[in-house]
Amino acid sequence: MINIAADSQIPEIKNRLAEFFNDDYSFKSFDSSTVSSNDFKNIDVLLVRSTLFVNEEICEGTRIRYVGSATAGINHLDIDYLGAQNISWSHAPGCNAFSVIHYVMAAIGELIQDDLFNTSQSIGIVGYGNIGRQLYKILKALNFEVYACDPFLSNSELVDLESVLECDLISIHASLSKTGKHPTFNLINESHIQKVSNKILINTSRGEIISEAFLLKANSLIYISDVWVNEPNPSLEIIQKSYIATPHIAGYSIDGKLNGAKIIAEECAKAFNCLKLKSIKPLMHDDWPYGLENIISDIRRMSFPTTLFHEELDLKLISDAFKALSRKDLEKGFRSLRANHPPRHDFNYYLFGGINKLDKGIDLNFFNELRRAGNL
Repeated sequence: MINIAADSQIPEIKNRLAEFFNDDYSFKSFDSSTVSSNDFKNIDVLLVRSTLFVNEEICEGTRIRYVGSATAGINHLDIDYLGAQNISWSHAPGCNAFSVIHYVMAAIGELIQDDLFNTSQSIGIVGYGNIGRQLYKILKALNFEVYACDPFLSNSELVDLESVLECDLISIHASLSKTGKHPTFNLINESHIQKVSNKILINTSRGEIISEAFLLKANSLIYISDVWVNEPNPSLEIIQKSYIATPHIAGYSIDGKLNGAKIIAEECAKAFNCLKLKSIKPLMHDDWPYGLENIISDIRRMSFPTTLFHEELDLKLISDAFKALSRKDLEKGFRSLRANHPPRHDFNYYLFGGINKLDKGIDLNFFNELRRAGNL
């Protein structure tokens, strides 16, 4: 019997395990904010999100043999410790890529509506992995001038970091690292103050990639962030200084979470050599429910489909609630806002059939890119 414990915030994980496991197992869920190693004494499998740091303190005295994280990042896993203890682990790279892209596009829509950015300006992307690469394609389909950098890749489309920092808007999609050939800790720092003066910076990766000292001094910078140093108790001063500040919810879509649950359930079954043989089910999508004419109106007025991203993700509303927290209530409020984030779908979950019948002059490149994205 394999004993499995899973974070209660991983949706459908119990059903996904049943879908993939061809062996007997027990299942229990836990609250990551109150759990300790005592809760895992007889556990073989630990399935988590980024809200639980899995290290010696959590694993000591347990029989954990496998750790799966339903997230793209792994900064909350002490992989050196896990390796030393022969504890297998996996995560879900790319599971919430379109959720994060949705966040960035919603932020761009807010900036355009507030006359802080327009579609003739340039966008730079730091990191060309699962998120950066797809964001690049989506922005190109909207005819933006886009540049991307990634020192780990050799690609004729890519430029260097300094070229990306020349852009009017920079979006960060790199993993956090403090060592190695290209560390990203404080990648953008006080030495870049003049370089990014009067520009826009969007950070949905990790708070530590952007120096807090830099943020406090960069008075002409428009900063949008979903990630923070010292979560869930970040700097209130930086939160208040941000144009949009949200409590690490960019990847919290229904689709991103379901993708993460599916990936780790399958990887877990593989780890214990009990993966069921199964047929691949076709992906299901719904028609856009908010009125195609609203998207067309946005494209006509500002060359950007703001409604498409705003309807499912009102960043200003979330930001206002986050900024309203007092220092005393910040940690509790951060956790609460994150745990109670309203359910939302990614933009590529929906179908937009018939939009060209409403406006025969509309550029379909963007919607064709959406169709391809929805089938990934």
